Amino acid sequence: MSEHPSGTPSPRPGLVRPIGAEALVVLLEGGLDRVVLIDSRPFVDFNASHILEAVSVNCSKLMKRRLQQDKVQIQELLQHSANKKGDQEVVVYDQSSSGPSSLSSESFLSVLLLKLERSFPSVHLLSGQCQTGPEPYQSLVRD
Repeated sequence: MSEHPSGTPSPRPGLVRPIGAEALVVLLEGGLDRVVLIDSRPFVDFNASHILEAVSVNCSKLMKRRLQQDKVQIQELLQHSANKKGDQEVVVYDQSSSGPSSLSSESFLSVLLLKLERSFPSVHLLSGQCQTGPEPYQSLVRD
């Protein structure tokens, strides 16, 4: 596991893999029961529009601290989306991350990815900005 100079672990780029828009569409078309889609943007943005079937996680400073201190578990955040076996693929998206290696280890997304990679066999970060207008997202977006 890589570690930031502050001593905080950061997601391992080899375990959290980037995924493009086209690959996400193919993955979702393969069956929603095989995928947990996580929107890590602020709730206001999620409420305005989001990819269908995505679950919003509260990206507040309080939630980040609770995750870091193990006061809340990933399974609790995803209790209505993830199956008990934990064999689903996870895709996380935010406003504009290009990949796991570009994240600050102090960011909420970095903490979230670190916890997810410990609970799920396959974790992806959607590359680029999650736009709600252009294809290939158009058919997947809920306004």
